Amino acid sequence: MKPRRFLLICLLTIVCSALGTLHSAHADTSWSGLTDYTIRVDGYQRTYHVHLPASYTGRKSLPLVVALHASRDNGPNMSGLTHFNDVADSNDVIATYPDALNGIWNTDGSAPQDDFNFISAMIQQMRSAFAINGHQIYAMGFSEGGEMTEELGCKLSSQFSAIASISGHMASTNTCRLAHPMPLITFHGTADTVWSYTGWAGLRGGQHLTGAVDAENKWASLASCSGNPTTSKVPNKVLSDGTTEKLTVISKCKAGVQMQLYTITNGGHTWPGGMALPWFGLTTLDIDASTLIWQFFAHYQF
Repeated sequence: MKPRRFLLICLLTIVCSALGTLHSAHADTSWSGLTDYTIRVDGYQRTYHVHLPASYTGRKSLPLVVALHASRDNGPNMSGLTHFNDVADSNDVIATYPDALNGIWNTDGSAPQDDFNFISAMIQQMRSAFAINGHQIYAMGFSEGGEMTEELGCKLSSQFSAIASISGHMASTNTCRLAHPMPLITFHGTADTVWSYTGWAGLRGGQHLTGAVDAENKWASLASCSGNPTTSKVPNKVLSDGTTEKLTVISKCKAGVQMQLYTITNGGHTWPGGMALPWFGLTTLDIDASTLIWQFFAHYQF
């Protein structure tokens, strides 16, 4: 195992321990309100956790957001880290938090299970069980979950209308044959020591795990964007958090999509506006990634 890959797994093991186990996550916590489901895919029993907004009646088809956790973590902890259930309740959105086998997504094909089949089967099972708008299905992920989210955007583009990655991006050699131009919103801290803002070279068979700017540019290229990147400062609302932000937008893309990158100066390997992870660096309080992600997603239906 490459040294940086080993470091990534060790550090994220600490996160999982700190946030709690899959069992304890269903206690009376800020991320309760999840219902567990199972599905058998390719011979493996898989689990995922669903949050229905308080307004859900089943009479109206609602958007679905698939939220992918970091390495060595689980779905309920992803719910707690992001507080996305609150966003879902406020905007009539269904959220689902799948679990990776042994806490690790099979992004590089080295494990026997096919996580792309799992996510696809989970979506189909949810569409059978709940009133879901098939034109409004989105994916977001943190760290390795961000990498997996971008790969979902490539391999299952016909199922997703837009994607969001936080502190994690797919390999530069990953090829995409998109069913439609894929909008991307991404967030990354410049002081992230787990997943460098500029990316990691040679981590996976010599492949380069993309950095934040390269990721935005790659997705812009896939969408045939012709606009030059424009960067603006984000208001520094909380001076005490030690961070500032800027937003880089690439537009003039096919089908009117857009790419957005939030750069968090001094930000660590953390979820903007989410649960603080002080051992992984600073968490910005100037912006709330969960809210901004949904506002971005809401513009796109395919």
